[in-house]
Amino acid sequence: METFCRGPAAINRSSQAAHLENDIIYRKYRIFAPEWDLSSMINKPPENQPASDFNEPFLALDIAQMALDSANVGIWVLDAASGKFLPSARTKALLGFPPEEEMSFDNAMLHVVDKHRRTVLAAVENAVKLHSSLYIECPVIIPPEKKHRWLSITGGFGVSDVSKSYFSGIVIDITEQKQNDLRRSKFIGMVSHELKTPLTALKAYVQMLNNWARKQKDSFSIGALSKVEKQVKKMLNMINGLLNLSGAEAGKIHLTKQPFDLDALIRDVIEETLFMTGTHEIVMAPCETIRVNADHDKIEQVLVNLLSNAAKYSGKEDPISITCALQDNKVTVAVQDKGMGISPQNVEKLFLPHYRVESKETEKIEGFGIGLYLCAEIIHRHGGKIWVESEIGKGSEFKFTLPVN
Repeated sequence: METFCRGPAAINRSSQAAHLENDIIYRKYRIFAPEWDLSSMINKPPENQPASDFNEPFLALDIAQMALDSANVGIWVLDAASGKFLPSARTKALLGFPPEEEMSFDNAMLHVVDKHRRTVLAAVENAVKLHSSLYIECPVIIPPEKKHRWLSITGGFGVSDVSKSYFSGIVIDITEQKQNDLRRSKFIGMVSHELKTPLTALKAYVQMLNNWARKQKDSFSIGALSKVEKQVKKMLNMINGLLNLSGAEAGKIHLTKQPFDLDALIRDVIEETLFMTGTHEIVMAPCETIRVNADHDKIEQVLVNLLSNAAKYSGKEDPISITCALQDNKVTVAVQDKGMGISPQNVEKLFLPHYRVESKETEKIEGFGIGLYLCAEIIHRHGGKIWVESEIGKGSEFKFTLPVN
């Protein structure tokens, strides 16, 4: 792959490439301050200053480059047609390359931590193929100390690009933000664990009192304790979600795999969902006995999340259906609702942490925006896939796969 870079190696590059880089710098600068008119800043003298004092050295200042340098932002351009890669000096530094060293796209990818490299490559290839935007966060290894640095990479195709082959973007160091997120996750995990212990004991006492009330045929106590049990279960589900979020963000979701019947688990989760909601009709299509080797509790959490979401985002009269099918040594589970549906721009962000679809219809629906993110993390750790097919006003169908063996 032919490489372009800034510095001594770029002296003989074509004027077209130079013009392209300046255009990219200018457009990226406008992202940070779209309300500023750079042309008027350059051409108009400051207030209370004569035009004669507004001399050539000031006019020659590269404002866009100065702003990028101040913000420690790197820029890059990838020619999707030829594969040529043009990084700025700051991009090289962020990826651990000296300014004078050439850096191809392939060489840059070698500095991405091994377990993240395939995800980054797939995201870039998908964005180029579909001409869509790119946003990804990944850790890179900085030689020679082999320190880890977290970067956010944003990219897309420019509107002013006539050839529509220049894929350009920016790179930002987000290491400090990631470290703060990790501290927050540890704190949430610690607090959630402390809350879970007394709630587990409370749940046991409520169930014991409920059994006693049934023997006494005390209808009032039975109804009251059932409501208490329902709220305790909701609290436990929220706390388990926060604990799993803490583990996922720290990269420490532990799986305890064991063989179990997936169809039986689905039936149990349906009963629990009906107990928690009590408003929807849930229809399970005929399903053969399917035995999987997976983490029973984690897969149960995925099913609970998908069914509870289907209930929350659809009308009380709308039925919810769930199917499971075995094919090619993998099982596919699908949860379908007839609710409000999800727009295409929201679908691609749906499995990000803390992301929620914001609209008038969803503003009164409770949630932290972590359920689908955890579902995706759990399914991916099992070697499966999860996705959604949706249409506004017609509903959504969430699907995931699990390997049988």
